[in-house]
Amino acid sequence: MKKDNLFWGLFLIAAAVLILVAKLGAFPEMSIMKIFWTLVFAVALVNSLANLAFPGVFFSLAFLGIIYDKELGITAITPWTILLVALLLSIGMSLIYTPKKKKKKSKHHEIDGNDFVVFDEEDSNQFDFSSSFVGSIKYVNSDNFESANIDAKFAGMKVYFDNAVIRNGHATVNLNVSFAGVELYVPKNWRIDNQMSASFGGVEEKNRNNGADGPILTLRGNVSLGGVTILYV
Repeated sequence: MKKDNLFWGLFLIAAAVLILVAKLGAFPEMSIMKIFWTLVFAVALVNSLANLAFPGVFFSLAFLGIIYDKELGITAITPWTILLVALLLSIGMSLIYTPKKKKKKSKHHEIDGNDFVVFDEEDSNQFDFSSSFVGSIKYVNSDNFESANIDAKFAGMKVYFDNAVIRNGHATVNLNVSFAGVELYVPKNWRIDNQMSASFGGVEEKNRNNGADGPILTLRGNVSLGGVTILYV
């Protein structure tokens, strides 16, 4: 059983119990929807803390503050001020904790009216990609691809794996995506094993070949207030 399935299974069971108890009058001051959203944002907060996803942490706290603004006596700063504070804290902490990497040769390209930075990567079996506040395109050219680390914050990133070969049948991509959109272009015969966690974000697949019997690409990491799209080419 996957950890995420167990986690969300227990969450839904807890939600069902609390809703039933609320209907029986155990929480006369709280509506069912208030209990439900409290559970949602509490779970998102715990998940974000576990993955050090700062946008998920601060926005979960902000929405909990909005829900309980009267009880906390903070109606003067809800909703917009507290959301703005959450945004600024998310940006600041994401910038502080962005690991510094060696600069790579790059050149600018304009695609569909948007400016992207394209990094020229040497052939390797392990890759590190990072982008903040600027769109970028990455190419994985490897005849023995094993793993990649992708860190995207407040930016769009496209990563092309169509010239990569997985020799041992399995490779891993670790993603840390916050306020960003990442597109992964993979060969049609690859199979995706999605083990990512999402806080106000999601992972989507397009043009999937269900009958493929090829190498497995495992996705791990966290998406917070962003999205990851896998496109089969």
